[in-house]
Amino acid sequence: MKFGYTVENFDANLKRDFLIETAKVAEQAGFESLWMVDHIMQSDEKGLTIYGDTTTALYNNIAEPLTTIAFLAGHTEKIKFGVSTLVLPIRNPIIIAKQLATLDYLTDGRVVMTFGAGWNEKEFGFLGENFKKRGSKLREGLQIIRALWNGETSFEGEYYQFQNVSFKPLRAELSELPLIVAGTSDYMVETAIEFGDGLHPAGASGQEIKQLIEPHQERLKGRDFYLSVHVDVYRDTDLELLINEYKENGIHRVILDLSRGDIKPEERLEFLGQLSDYVRNF
Repeated sequence: MKFGYTVENFDANLKRDFLIETAKVAEQAGFESLWMVDHIMQSDEKGLTIYGDTTTALYNNIAEPLTTIAFLAGHTEKIKFGVSTLVLPIRNPIIIAKQLATLDYLTDGRVVMTFGAGWNEKEFGFLGENFKKRGSKLREGLQIIRALWNGETSFEGEYYQFQNVSFKPLRAELSELPLIVAGTSDYMVETAIEFGDGLHPAGASGQEIKQLIEPHQERLKGRDFYLSVHVDVYRDTDLELLINEYKENGIHRVILDLSRGDIKPEERLEFLGQLSDYVRNF
């Protein structure tokens, strides 16, 4: 099992020195990867619920995730970086394929990623994208990224077409990077299986994740399919119980997030250091 940690590229701890220190502490603690949150520009509304009592105000002050990854990669040596979850339909997938390929090339393979369809309709509108087409655009975007990373030079889709193109620099190993799809709906599970290489249902238990893919086991035989989860950690969370439950249900990566729990912003670095024991024991 691999462990990721959510670095706060948002809210009260969005400070240059704090981000650098968090990345270094996480790397020293033995975390495999650091994960950003993704929003570009959303409506300044109070009380718009995401999870429980958390509101969009948490993400009103947020740094663009891929830029943040590029910055922090230069301050670390081996820890990987990802976005949980990158909203692909609000972006040009060819540009995303190039940005991630560039990060992968310059960091020598320190990129991991999960992709989603998005939930914030107003944000889609601000960026000139059609919210109702987010599912089909996600699926085509995943196909484009995989095609380019596999070295293919042409593509014919509903939204994008290109022929006889050059896409370099490109490490050969990038063709093996899993495209992991976030979500729990039937549509997103089907997207993960048909167009991706793994599923990332944020906040789900190990048993719930197992139940999501159980009906599709026959289709998954003979191929690698990666299961990961992004989970909130509170002061009274029984980490040993939590982690063992994920391990027993075959989860490959657990991303721990302190930002929405009851651990105060000024206490999170210290708590991050304490997580080292759990990370190294697994």
